[in-house]
Amino acid sequence: MGLMKLSKLFPGVPEAYRGVEVRGLAWDSRRVRPGDLFFALPGGRYDGHDFIPQAVRRGAAAVVGERPLAGLPIPYVRVENARRALAQAAAAFYGHPTRRLTTIGVTGTNGKTTVVHLLGQLLPGCETLTTVRVEEEGLSCVTTPEAPDLHRIAACALEQGKRYFAFEASSIGLAQYRVDGVRLSCAVFTGLSRDHLDFHGTMENYLSAKLRLFEMLPPAGWAVANVEDPQADRALAASQGRPLTYGIGHGDVRAEEVQAEGFGTRFLLVTPGGKAEISLPFPGRHNLLNALAAAAVAWALGISPQKIAHRLSKASLPPGRCERFKAEKGPEVIVDYAHSPDALKAMLEALRPLARRLVVVFGAAGESDRGKRPLMGEVVGKLADFAVITSDNPKSEDPQAIAGEIAQGLGEGGYEIELDRKRAIRLALAAAGPGDIVLIAGKGHERFQLTQNGRKPHSDRTFLLSQGLTPLA
Repeated sequence: MGLMKLSKLFPGVPEAYRGVEVRGLAWDSRRVRPGDLFFALPGGRYDGHDFIPQAVRRGAAAVVGERPLAGLPIPYVRVENARRALAQAAAAFYGHPTRRLTTIGVTGTNGKTTVVHLLGQLLPGCETLTTVRVEEEGLSCVTTPEAPDLHRIAACALEQGKRYFAFEASSIGLAQYRVDGVRLSCAVFTGLSRDHLDFHGTMENYLSAKLRLFEMLPPAGWAVANVEDPQADRALAASQGRPLTYGIGHGDVRAEEVQAEGFGTRFLLVTPGGKAEISLPFPGRHNLLNALAAAAVAWALGISPQKIAHRLSKASLPPGRCERFKAEKGPEVIVDYAHSPDALKAMLEALRPLARRLVVVFGAAGESDRGKRPLMGEVVGKLADFAVITSDNPKSEDPQAIAGEIAQGLGEGGYEIELDRKRAIRLALAAAGPGDIVLIAGKGHERFQLTQNGRKPHSDRTFLLSQGLTPLA
């Protein structure tokens, strides 16, 4: 982007500031470049106002913040909410790209990445922004990046001639106004189960954050909701858009005559515009619901049931989602991102009928919702034959203490604790044989462990390859 007048981003600035030119937007003082507009964002651990001097030294053209400040050598714009101001400024700085794209936001505890990934395969010329991409490109935040990254990616998609833009809208991203300034054509609600209560405090607060996506939807947009979730009505009621539900056996877009076929699912897709048979190349009720969510959006945007069926039959899952490996003369191994009680349950229920014995390697993240740890243990204890509790991004917490909280849910079930994740995977592989399935849950596509000693390289997928396992299509 070129230079932009500060008055274009903040029309109400004093006359003396109106000619100030902004080269870019920054919210991390360490990454300020000369000419950037720096936003002093308040946070849980740090307050951006404390880093204004560093931003000034690095050449910021102006500063936006919430506190009353005086004596700065550069213009200062005081706002009521710096995060919301950043989002609105980012939309304007990049030319409001989501107004010219058909933009789809997907929210829900589980399934966001898969639904967005499938939309990229169902909609021609669709740019996607997923948790996987955020990590691969080193973007800000987890799942939903800060607004300048979001609008920059949308603007690049527009320049490349893309027609659609699908992105994950996390509850934290919505609560922090990162999605403000986006013009939506569709909002998707995949469902709600326990997660992120360390941030939101209560399930009601968690739901309210997700409902913000639906509150943003204009009357001409589509509000798409999983009719099987108890909160679907709340999502639809929060929106002025046209309602569209999906589900298995019921909903506007639904799956009928569902039959499991090994690691796939055959079903009849029923839409208000017709029917089509689909052979989905991945297993599980949860993945069928994810496929239906994507199909509902595609139908709402004018894709025929026949084209949806053809494209879904050839679709793939995102990296680290139900990714299959095979050990020679040994078990099949599945790498999956499941890291909440509900996601673990869905994955284990999908694999249970396919396995002679089901072995699970899993842990729980540090500095996160502690209450879900024994719940995860309880799910694994009920559905798996043997478990290895290990580390999964313990961050500043003691990995042994996290494992102990998980083990409370497992009770007297068969399990071991091995905090070294590589040794834990080896232990699980040694405990399994032909006809068994080993699920390595929690990290999926991730390439690092976050520990007390910083970020350590680790990939479950890469480690399996180093152990001689072969990826399966």
